[in-house]
Amino acid sequence: MGKKALLVVSFGTSYTDIIKSCIEPVEQGICSALPQWDFYRAFTSGMITRKLAQRDHLFIDRPSQALEKLYKAGYSEILVQPTHILAGIEYHNLKTQTEIFARRHVDISVRLGQPILYENDDYQRAAKALAAYMPHTGEHEVVLLMGHGSEHFSNASYFALQHYLDELPTRAVYVANVEAPPLLEEAITQMKKEGIQKVYLMPFMLVAGDHAKNDMAGDDGHSWKNRLEKAGFQTEIILKGLGENEEFRKIYAMKALAASHGETIVCREVS
Repeated sequence: MGKKALLVVSFGTSYTDIIKSCIEPVEQGICSALPQWDFYRAFTSGMITRKLAQRDHLFIDRPSQALEKLYKAGYSEILVQPTHILAGIEYHNLKTQTEIFARRHVDISVRLGQPILYENDDYQRAAKALAAYMPHTGEHEVVLLMGHGSEHFSNASYFALQHYLDELPTRAVYVANVEAPPLLEEAITQMKKEGIQKVYLMPFMLVAGDHAKNDMAGDDGHSWKNRLEKAGFQTEIILKGLGENEEFRKIYAMKALAASHGETIVCREVS
């Protein structure tokens, strides 16, 4: 029986404490689901991997580097499991890299797992996972989730998620994005119509990194916290990434387990 490698791929963060609090628990959960697979890590962000190497002497491979190392190490099966939220630009770049690798090395089995929001059932599952750790909202209160947003067509995933968030029985929840619709301004308009007075701000991201610390909760006048307060809302910050949520860690483990039983990547030309 050949050697099997599990490569968990994240965008990454330059905050080493957040690697420990948000990324490592997800990796550990996936490893627990696949104990017969040897664990390896990769980050997709070159800027982050360079910064970690220069500042902290922490060397983390990019996906293509890690895959080639695993091939040279003699692994006959490789499972690539992303920690991405959407099947967006980052995920599709990873998919392309993985397909190119599989086409180059047809003698080994290569599988790619899904991100959090991919199939229809994923949206309801994610909404329930969020409900498990969001604060209960009282009258005139809401939870506002900060997503990243994408120019990719997968940005529609946020609107699909909102549908299931609207069905949560005990909480009022909005999702808005930093870089694409639905935007904060749209959420503010709707909250004013509904007479909302208090907003709990939480990141809808794997890590509570730069976007959460600065764009959401920062002291800068352009932060969501300050923009909401300027608009007349009371705010409370919940600075936790999805990686700190046990229910989301279970989803990642489930995705990896499903991929381990799935079909290998078809070796084909990649444009």
